[in-house]
Amino acid sequence: MGAVLEMKRIYVGLAVALTLAGCAEQTGETAGLPGSTGAESRIPGIVSQVGRVIGGIRSDESVSAARTIPGGFSPQAIAAEPGAYRLVQIYALGVQEPARVIQQNGDEITIALQSGPTAAFDGGILVATRGFGEDPIAIESRGVAEALRSGGGTVTRRIETLDAQDQIRTQSFSCAINAAGTESVNLGLRELPLRRFDESCRSESLGFDNIYWLDAAGNILASRQYVSPSVAYLRASVL
Repeated sequence: MGAVLEMKRIYVGLAVALTLAGCAEQTGETAGLPGSTGAESRIPGIVSQVGRVIGGIRSDESVSAARTIPGGFSPQAIAAEPGAYRLVQIYALGVQEPARVIQQNGDEITIALQSGPTAAFDGGILVATRGFGEDPIAIESRGVAEALRSGGGTVTRRIETLDAQDQIRTQSFSCAINAAGTESVNLGLRELPLRRFDESCRSESLGFDNIYWLDAAGNILASRQYVSPSVAYLRASVL
């Protein structure tokens, strides 16, 4: 139990450190190094802040699953390649930790959290999770990206799960996607004005509401998307 609590402290602390790094960048508090680019000059400061969070923890107290992930989750790795990482928050489970892209095929990516669970996205739209306890086998994403590009629309989505007898159960949802203006969104290491879209999905017995934040090119840089009744929503931000 003590190790679990310590791991949670690491995750929360790391998220705070990443947020502080983003605030420093936004306000110009991160000093530049002579002859370096802006990205290069920020790396020492970010490494220092993240390192202070995890530096006092012995390696045998870290999450063993992270050792099998290429690149790992060291402060240096995150600072050097932030685009390969996500900051993941699942409030219902008390999760707030980094995740790394472990597989990519075009717009389809799979990320692994430092504690082990994985989530798959297609163009930034959540299509499956594993390892959270109550996971969807598949979440249909067809039509969502087109609606986002068009400024809104309606789609039918299906979520497949396993019931107690390991039989596939399919729920269909009618979803309305609408533009909701522009918001300043903190992504962990940076803060950007992004276009917000709200997705409201309803079936006969269940409803959920997703949020997508897009940049000017239409890329989903942050989202809050439904997983399952016990997991509720997974929020992921591109660092």
